[in-house]
Amino acid sequence: MDLKALFTPFPALSTPRLILRALRPTDIDDLYKYASDPEIDHHVPWNHYKNIDEARENLNEFLADYELHGMGAWGIEHRADQRLIGIINTSIPHRINRRVELGYTISRAYWGQGLATEAVKALIEFGFEKMNLVRIEAVILPENLASARVLEKSGMQFEGVLHSYQVWRNKPCDLRMYAVIRKQATT
Repeated sequence: MDLKALFTPFPALSTPRLILRALRPTDIDDLYKYASDPEIDHHVPWNHYKNIDEARENLNEFLADYELHGMGAWGIEHRADQRLIGIINTSIPHRINRRVELGYTISRAYWGQGLATEAVKALIEFGFEKMNLVRIEAVILPENLASARVLEKSGMQFEGVLHSYQVWRNKPCDLRMYAVIRKQATT
């Protein structure tokens, strides 16, 4: 898979309420606004931003990934509000097995509106149709019931609990594995 060709220019994905697009330096204020919310700490392996400099450093890492890997995270822009409200990304595709792990965050102000599901569905479609993936996976904390619903509504299936699968904030954590495979996505 030629990631540079597929991601040059960086593909924008459209849904009825969202635009998934390359992040831009001008996204810094929106990124900081939603990712400085301490509530995020309950759902992701990283800590909320304590100041704008942490947000800027992280945004610069996202931007560098475009050059380094030929791909990177999509910013989730709310069409009506014209604001960055989250990020969705995948790991670098496994060259032989053609699988990725996806992850996402959405501003708490937009929780419960089906927007994360809309973004995940768009990325799954892109993964199978354009990236020629065979499998797309996601892992979540067992208590993150809202994300479980997002993944299930997006067509992913619960596959089991992975014990001490990742270290989050210096603590081994059990994670729930969800996945969708190409044949499931097309039926």
